[in-house]
Amino acid sequence: MKTVVGVLLVCCVFIAQSVSGQGRNLAVSTAATAPGEQRIALVIGNGGYKSSPLINPVNDARAMVRVLGESGFRVISRENAGQKEMQLALRDFGDALKNGGVGLFYYAGHGMQVKGRNYLIPVDAHIEREDEVVYNGVDANQVLDKMESAGNRLNIVILDACRNNPFARGFRSAGNGLAQMDAPVGTLIAFSTAPGSVASDGTGDNGLYTQYLLRTIKAPGTKIEDVFKRVRANVRRDTEGKQIPWESTSLEGDFVFVPRPPKPPAPAGGQSASAPARPIGEIAAPKLKVGDTWSGQKVDLFSGSVIRQYTLTLKAITVDEWRFDRSAYDKSWNLLRTREDGKVATKWSPRRPNYEFPLRPGKAWSARGVFENERLTAEHAVDFKVVRQERVLVPAGIFDTLRVEGTGKYKTVRKDGKSGEGAVTHRYWFSPEVGWVVAYEYEETNWKGVLHRKERDELLSYRRGK
Repeated sequence: MKTVVGVLLVCCVFIAQSVSGQGRNLAVSTAATAPGEQRIALVIGNGGYKSSPLINPVNDARAMVRVLGESGFRVISRENAGQKEMQLALRDFGDALKNGGVGLFYYAGHGMQVKGRNYLIPVDAHIEREDEVVYNGVDANQVLDKMESAGNRLNIVILDACRNNPFARGFRSAGNGLAQMDAPVGTLIAFSTAPGSVASDGTGDNGLYTQYLLRTIKAPGTKIEDVFKRVRANVRRDTEGKQIPWESTSLEGDFVFVPRPPKPPAPAGGQSASAPARPIGEIAAPKLKVGDTWSGQKVDLFSGSVIRQYTLTLKAITVDEWRFDRSAYDKSWNLLRTREDGKVATKWSPRRPNYEFPLRPGKAWSARGVFENERLTAEHAVDFKVVRQERVLVPAGIFDTLRVEGTGKYKTVRKDGKSGEGAVTHRYWFSPEVGWVVAYEYEETNWKGVLHRKERDELLSYRRGK
């Protein structure tokens, strides 16, 4: 990919307003700036156009304000801004950057290129002729000029403005999408799709590009270049190559949105990395007690971001089941059902196909299970094998485990009659000390052979009941 001096433009705008009538002009700070270096962001989201309104820019911008605030940015934000509002916000942004640090501009809304220059379109723009764009739009190069004049260390401009031109009829030189941009040294430039191409506004709460950008920004310790590589890979995969995000960069320093936290010490009873492995000949079905508690997190391995964190506490034991707040397992840790709002949300019959105790190296078994909820029924057939003993490092510490791998296929039938099939891979590390897995990975490939889901659960902490 050609490297040029650049900046990045994507989707933008603000946090919800609590004062009626003032939601279009806010300055928001949701977290302290990073120690030793200020971080300033200007986020603009324009969707409320009289003609060709857009669904996602405001949602995308609000989410971006929240995530940037959590990452140490002081955020200036505008929603459904007119031309004057955008110009004044850029002035405030440029003045703030003169104190140094990192600057980030984020825009979501209509944008267009005319005669090789990119223009961001305010919601009050009334454009009927091509020569009116320069007077009614905001030249994207003005963002770069403000950043260059400030002379700060590093700048990012993100534009999700690569939609179809709503004023294109009768335009002679207007091209699709946005044009390539040059930018000052120390800047990264990226678009939600390649220059000259267009991206969809999307149909969900967030546009596809912003959806992955929000997740990946939150991944601790990820360098900014890797953030956008991961976003590009996910968007390209989900659109089957129809939308390919694009960046150019002239960065000279390093930057991460969220620093990687220090590794926690091993818990009491955990192993040190240099300690000799405890031989595991066999792991019997665990004997649990009411009050046993495990906390974990689920990580999207495509983006590196944490999807969710959770805690399981054993509430009751019956003859056949372990019962938790919202789920029930058989006494070999196979999921039987989950519950939400007092109703059965998912059900496995006869069980979720994962475990067959006792576990010992070389043991193999086949498992079948039917998963059912209100949307679909899915059949899973998996062949498992205990492959070896391994020492594993997770946030909760270092543990000696047996590694189990399973491969198989699934078939789904939705309630609307549509069906599908694909392949699955299970991979988990079971610790006799913990009485559960300390790490679990799941991969799912669709009928086209495309790997579209790859997740990892990791143990954060555990406490055995008395």
